[in-house]
Amino acid sequence: MKFPRPKILSYEEAIRFHGHNGPFLALGYKLGKYLNQNLKPKGIMDFKITVIIKFEKPFTCLIDGLQCSTFATFGKANMMVKKSKSNDIIVFVEKGKRKYMYQITKKAMDICLSAENLDKAARKIFRVPVNALWTFMPSHDL
Repeated sequence: MKFPRPKILSYEEAIRFHGHNGPFLALGYKLGKYLNQNLKPKGIMDFKITVIIKFEKPFTCLIDGLQCSTFATFGKANMMVKKSKSNDIIVFVEKGKRKYMYQITKKAMDICLSAENLDKAARKIFRVPVNALWTFMPSHDL
């Protein structure tokens, strides 16, 4: 069954879903918006996302941001998480027969981990260009 793609949640709705604002939530949400704008999914199952991440707070807050902005969710089984022991975060996105890889930059990690005020750090994430937050690796066919 094909489901039409509704409008993504606003960032304010993502904050409400997650429970609070913060830089990792903003980082995931911003990447998801970028994916929507550039890969142009048409349905709620168009993305399959795998996140390799340290499975502890605050890192995992990024996952909620991605879920709210991409419609890839655990419940629909089109989002998976693989545990990492390092602070590095890698996001694989499959759309159709193409696979894309995004790796967090040192700048993004520094903003997130040095935050004394979560709201200010989240606002800073939104001011920084997405290509300064994520290193985009070439896509390839599956």
